[in-house]
Amino acid sequence: MRTIYVLAVAMMLGFVPIGVSAQVTITDWMGRSTDMERGSVDSGGVNIVYHTAGQGPLVVFVHSITGPWFDFRHQMVALSERYRVVSMSTRGTDESDKPEGVEHYASAKIADDINAIIDHFGEVRATIIGQDSGGLHAWHFAMTYPDRTERLISLGSIHPAGLIRELVDNPDQQRSSTFQRNMQENPSAGAEFGDRLRSRSARLDDTSELARLRSEAYDRMYAESIVNFYKANWPRSPVTLDTEGFGYKLGAFPPVLAPTLFIYGKDSGPFQNATLNDMWGWVEGELTIHILPGVGHGPHNEVPEYVTPRILEWLDTGR
Repeated sequence: MRTIYVLAVAMMLGFVPIGVSAQVTITDWMGRSTDMERGSVDSGGVNIVYHTAGQGPLVVFVHSITGPWFDFRHQMVALSERYRVVSMSTRGTDESDKPEGVEHYASAKIADDINAIIDHFGEVRATIIGQDSGGLHAWHFAMTYPDRTERLISLGSIHPAGLIRELVDNPDQQRSSTFQRNMQENPSAGAEFGDRLRSRSARLDDTSELARLRSEAYDRMYAESIVNFYKANWPRSPVTLDTEGFGYKLGAFPPVLAPTLFIYGKDSGPFQNATLNDMWGWVEGELTIHILPGVGHGPHNEVPEYVTPRILEWLDTGR
């Protein structure tokens, strides 16, 4: 096994190399800004880079396969006024280490990374917020680290049990998972996906600084980490009721004990509406569900003016 260490020597010497900013200013849809400080934590020999702001109860953000850590900027600016917000760069992405091998990208490993972040900040528990693959990791953390999960917020990412169930015999969900199957089966899928990300046009809602950071993040991304995420976690076709996904078979997932907020765009592409059915059967904590018509897979960026206030209101009920 070989691990690619990003910035490891520099971090030990106590400086950040030229081209890597120790502080990044993020701005939300209302024009409000906050400064995010860069840091890192060791997780079983893997260096995980994060950006943080604010003081108060700990909130950890887990990003998608295409959205770098700052894609939660519309939420982090507001939350940083009341909470310590920490947005991690998951292993294989941006400045974090990029271990080689499928086994390093199982949700259990990312759960260990989240756990290391909580320890690093001297906390016992944290609220975990995730979207896309990050949402699936967040569900897994809440299931496997119940004593460390204060609250769970999933933005568009359904419980993995619902995914497995629908992949068995729901042709719409099977068609919606073509991208994931390609990642598992096509040897060149990672390289092709990386090329597509790096050739994307700048996003209209990115500032010039964020456009630069996004481009640099895509350049640094280990494309095989995306492939390995799907190989390690996504249920393999043909899916049956005995197929394992995200570490468990249907019926064997540990219950989520934490209060859970689920915000879902009804026009989501990766997860068909039927995957939501019976979600309450896997959550023993209080479950709050918002279904947003006309919204897609990324409600945190598509309608931040709705999502961010709902998150703040929901978190305030637990304080």
